[in-house]
Amino acid sequence: MNLKNKFLSHSNQFNFYKDNYEALLNENAILKEENNFLKQHQSDKDMFKRKIRGSSGDVGKTIFLDWVLNNVERNEKILDVGFGGGVYGKILKAFYYEHIDGVDAWSENILEMGLNFIYDNIFIENVLDFEFDHYDLIIMGDVLEHISLKDSKALLDRFISEGKVSKLFIQVPYMYENHEEWQGNPYEVHLQDEINEEYMEREFPFLELLQIDTVPAHTTALGRKTGEDTYCATYIWCKE
Repeated sequence: MNLKNKFLSHSNQFNFYKDNYEALLNENAILKEENNFLKQHQSDKDMFKRKIRGSSGDVGKTIFLDWVLNNVERNEKILDVGFGGGVYGKILKAFYYEHIDGVDAWSENILEMGLNFIYDNIFIENVLDFEFDHYDLIIMGDVLEHISLKDSKALLDRFISEGKVSKLFIQVPYMYENHEEWQGNPYEVHLQDEINEEYMEREFPFLELLQIDTVPAHTTALGRKTGEDTYCATYIWCKE
């Protein structure tokens, strides 16, 4: 026996692989099969991960971060409305914003997703009924379309006219017809699915349009169904 073989024969790792060679080959084949299955269903898998508490994709997050860093101090008080999976809260936390609260009507999976470590205070309440004194910034990312036009107008009017907010950051999808409730969450239904640029100008003239982004078809349920891209628009309002 040469030095190499003598060394390997005394290796527990080598002996394990030698003794279990056939079993390992079989396990590897199973893993390859599972991996191929996951690849074939990757879009569904990703959608589930994003939508376990409501989805908010990557589109629009660059403009959010850029605007926040240039317009919001790190010690200002922030409210994330309809926080879902906590995407906006996680971005703020990563850049050391100190006071972040969240309000959402849906109570499922908050602890499982660790959202209690993202937000200082979590309020489980419909934002239409939520009472508070003042926030320097209120974020409504992919929220407005889930509220009727009448209630949306009344809500934003209350925020502004009663001095409850100094800055608003709002993102909405354009012309996104929604399915019914998802994962048992009735708040997933879109009540304003006709939103577009003209609609926003007419119904919410006090909001300033910052940017319109294209949302690739493969990243949304509607896009995968129709094969067409959709759009996401970013609006702000700032107290003078």
